[in-house]
Amino acid sequence: MKHTTVTYYIGYTLSILVLLLFCVESISAQRIQRRVENAAKRKVSEKVSAVKTTGRMQVNTSKRALKSSLKGGKPGIKPGSDATLDELIDDKETRASLTDNTNKSRYVELFGEWTTMPSDAELLARAKLKAIQDSLDNIDRKYFRVTKNIWDDSRPMIVFGWHPYWLGDIYKGYDYGLFNVVSYYSYDINPETGSPQNSAAISSFLTGEFVKTAQDKGCSALLSVSCHGEQNVTRFLNQNIPAQQRFMDSILFILDSTNADGIEINFEGVTPDVKDEFVKFVRILSTTLTGARGDTTFVFMSVPAYDPDNVYNVADLQEFIDIFVIKGFDFQETPEGLKKMPTAPLNYSNLTSTPDIRTSIDKYIADVGPLYSARLVLALPYYGTRWVTDGITDEVLEMQAITYNDIQFEFVMQIDDYRKYPGAKLRYDSSKTSYVFSYLDYYGIDTIMGDVATNVTIYYDDTLSLQKKYRYLVESRLGGVGVQFLGNDAGFDHLGELLSNEFMEMVEPKNEKLAELNEKSNAFRQNSIYALAVLLYLAIFMAIGLCAALFNIQVRQALFDQGRFRIGYMLFFTLLMLLVGGYLGLFEGTTIPLLVGVIFGAVVSWAGWKYVSQKKSLTP
Repeated sequence: MKHTTVTYYIGYTLSILVLLLFCVESISAQRIQRRVENAAKRKVSEKVSAVKTTGRMQVNTSKRALKSSLKGGKPGIKPGSDATLDELIDDKETRASLTDNTNKSRYVELFGEWTTMPSDAELLARAKLKAIQDSLDNIDRKYFRVTKNIWDDSRPMIVFGWHPYWLGDIYKGYDYGLFNVVSYYSYDINPETGSPQNSAAISSFLTGEFVKTAQDKGCSALLSVSCHGEQNVTRFLNQNIPAQQRFMDSILFILDSTNADGIEINFEGVTPDVKDEFVKFVRILSTTLTGARGDTTFVFMSVPAYDPDNVYNVADLQEFIDIFVIKGFDFQETPEGLKKMPTAPLNYSNLTSTPDIRTSIDKYIADVGPLYSARLVLALPYYGTRWVTDGITDEVLEMQAITYNDIQFEFVMQIDDYRKYPGAKLRYDSSKTSYVFSYLDYYGIDTIMGDVATNVTIYYDDTLSLQKKYRYLVESRLGGVGVQFLGNDAGFDHLGELLSNEFMEMVEPKNEKLAELNEKSNAFRQNSIYALAVLLYLAIFMAIGLCAALFNIQVRQALFDQGRFRIGYMLFFTLLMLLVGGYLGLFEGTTIPLLVGVIFGAVVSWAGWKYVSQKKSLTP
């Protein structure tokens, strides 16, 4: 029984042990498997993480490089990072000079540059002054132009110009700053009725903006009234009272409707037969206008280059005409007939018998009297004449007027086109004060049959010839200049610039702040001269007196033993040095070094006197 019980317990124990062993082995296998799996997972995770990190770094690096390049940064330098000298400076010698601790000169240079820099107050004053000057510089200079005065300074010169109606609304683009009187050309009188022959032109004057445009720009606006041709003038003036009355009524209506400032009488072809009638007509017209519209209404009258019979009688008409406009052109239309010559010649010598601008001016000055020469205005042409003459006899075959801009565009600017203008030449004729463009015309010429090409000659004025004529009229004490016609130089600015240079002057507006600064600066500089002169005199006197006094031991002791004398002596010569240096500009921009030098010098001087005083007190 005992044996059975023991066997039972042994068997039970062994069963438990086998079971435990089985469980333990099973658990150990599971743990090992888990560890292996975990190890494998860690390695895979590390590899994946490494791959991801590398990818992120590459992406971020490429983004930074892109952003840096867009921002203009240096490649390879990350934004926000502290770049090293090696990254910023490629030059090895430069890096070495910066990192070399023995290179001390750069600190001295930097300190010198810093001390010579202007103070904040000085910079602010300079900025204010520059702002004032810039405000003036930004204004268009043409707004500062004013017309020069006549020779006796009694009034500005008249700068007059005609606007031809056939140019339409081009008047809106004129530089009215060059002129003070402009005239709409023209009311062309019908000699039979007195009404305008060019009703469309007058309708444009009435409904257009010529008067308003000119007056808004500070110019007086006139209306020219013209009657050209001997027959027309004779029919109108010879006992045709109804036509004259109708004309005056029309003119009064037009001037009142447009608020124009007056008229310009432009008659050509007045003969000695109707001389008296012409003078009478002008008197009545002037009296009617001034009586109806007041004394402020202008009455100008043009007179021709030639007037051998004195039919325009400017001496008798001075009381009724404000300004006489001498037509300094069309000299080719001589009393004897058409003559090949410049339209506005000015002979090189006044001894030449050929009529020119000089002879016309002299004639009209003699008529009105030298004291009233300012009542005369010389009008010059913005056009030339083109002459076609026979190649053998030089007989005039054709003559036509041609505007300045057409001459430039069609001829001068194409002078190198040999096919169009064979043998073309451009020269300046100093004997007539005119430009000459010439070439040969083979049109319709059969050279095989021995025909000779015709000669084409163009006379015109440009800057040099106009300048000489402008200056001559000023020397002759005339009252102004005129331009026939405005708009003929469209596309070119140099004729207007010449007119401005010769008859305008620049009067810039005074800036109160700038004037105050300049006034104070000039006053200080002027007063400093007197102070400097006095101090220099005292310095010379003191230096000579001091040198003489130093030979006496008692004087030396009496002077230099007194501290007040020493201080005053040093202050005097310091002030003198500062005034002389400041006046000569030696201390400009060096305020800090100057201050340091003065203070350092004063300290050294004081220390020196102190040392000498101590030594002297110790001597027996």
